[in-house]
Amino acid sequence: MSAPSAAPARKTVKKAAKKVAKDARKITGKKKPDWILGPTPEDILSPATFRPEPKTPEAPSICDTTRLKHVIANPALYEVAATVFPPKTRKGPGRPAHYPAYIYLIYLAAISIYDSSRHTQSTFYEPDNWKIIRTEIRRFLGDEEADALPENGPSLYQWNDFYRKKFRPSVHEFRKASRDAWIRQAIAHGLLSEGRRRGDRLRPHRSQTINGDGTVVRPPSDQTEEFTDDEKTGERRRHRVDHDAGIQMEGGDRAVYGKKIVSFSVRQEARCHSRFILNVDSARHRPPEEDPERDEEASVALRLTHEILDRAPGVIAASFDTAWRGKHRAPLIRRGLIVFTRQHDGIKPHPLAKYKCKCKNECECQYEKCTHDVYAAAGRSCERQITVEGKTMYNPLPVREFIAREGKTGWRFYHRVEIPCRNGSHTELIPVYETQEDSAIDPRTKRKRFNRTEHLRQIPPGTHHGDRLLGFREDSESSNSSLDYSHRDKRVPMYGAEGALLGYLGYAWVNNSVALSTASNP
Repeated sequence: MSAPSAAPARKTVKKAAKKVAKDARKITGKKKPDWILGPTPEDILSPATFRPEPKTPEAPSICDTTRLKHVIANPALYEVAATVFPPKTRKGPGRPAHYPAYIYLIYLAAISIYDSSRHTQSTFYEPDNWKIIRTEIRRFLGDEEADALPENGPSLYQWNDFYRKKFRPSVHEFRKASRDAWIRQAIAHGLLSEGRRRGDRLRPHRSQTINGDGTVVRPPSDQTEEFTDDEKTGERRRHRVDHDAGIQMEGGDRAVYGKKIVSFSVRQEARCHSRFILNVDSARHRPPEEDPERDEEASVALRLTHEILDRAPGVIAASFDTAWRGKHRAPLIRRGLIVFTRQHDGIKPHPLAKYKCKCKNECECQYEKCTHDVYAAAGRSCERQITVEGKTMYNPLPVREFIAREGKTGWRFYHRVEIPCRNGSHTELIPVYETQEDSAIDPRTKRKRFNRTEHLRQIPPGTHHGDRLLGFREDSESSNSSLDYSHRDKRVPMYGAEGALLGYLGYAWVNNSVALSTASNP
């Protein structure tokens, strides 16, 4: 590819990215609120005895050969290969397969180790390296299986043929089989275990909290036009274009050209190389002007979370970014999950109720004159007050008890808040889940009467316990960064949304195989 023909496409992508980022900032731009939030009170959400999360020691580096050995020693890899690509039971037309399916699965994982499929092919084809691979397979599958392998690894043509004929058509079945294997391994090694609960809903243990995030996978090329003309010679050149790639928003206001991938993971507390990627899938692209709230990414993340909960009932909490809104959190809360996200920008305080102080003797006296306006602001219950300067201030009410109850229609969560009063403090029970009254359709607006889970959080951001859960999301950011640096030029060398998903699945197999080895040999 010559520079003159490639430059216009790169300029087009950069120009389009700047325009999309500018439009997205207009749609989701931050506006300074016209109200004041009072100080965070000392309560069960921000206790005085709060202990921060212990720091994880610095992770030692692992060489490429060792990581490859961990992949080969992962028993789930062979189970998945046999399930998705079962060997032929009888002779049929065509030549028999030159390599078993698990070799190509190892090859797929090795692409994120050796940064490209061509580098992986040269590594596998070199006799000394292939001997190491056969030795590890001999140790795990036995002499008969190792002796049946050819003297050299698969060629680039053989890999591309298997990728095109087997991997691409079976990508969704391969994703589901991998997901089930990863969750089983995580539970077997003490994560997400229902029988080993080590935390509560206010402070869920790290090993029972799943963390999700979306990332943009860059395609092998930034070309957006199939044909370009050389300005000097007039020669028309044809380019390979990734038709599934588009301008995606990442980090809120940064436009990146690529394909969106959403994943969830879990890890052990204070132990390096212990992160298990549990579930992953691609999210189809829609431009920010059509999807300003990233609902497509949020719906994929919601589906992945439900898939994990169906297979791992020991999950206590889940964290995601602001793509999750109230309608996404509500069904997870009904399943008993603690759902943490930061408060979305632009949400205005919403009135909850007015509480009047009444005399215990139910007589007409000064107690009737005291009224408290309780609003939902910054994700928690606050009392609305007017300052001496005439500004509106919302004082967070101390939460004295966090209540979880299981009913016929799902779990219900409440905050028992304390309302300071000149007549003596009193408590009120405020739901932090979507009640039946909230979900009833208003005949005037044709919408739900109150989107409670949009305005109130089980564990609000800005509290000690909320900041702790926010810190867990660093795992997802770290995982996405490692994915980028695992491939040459930070580009997954596969075209299409299915190709990007396969590239992430291969990376996840490497990551989980290292975590499996760490869990087995702490």
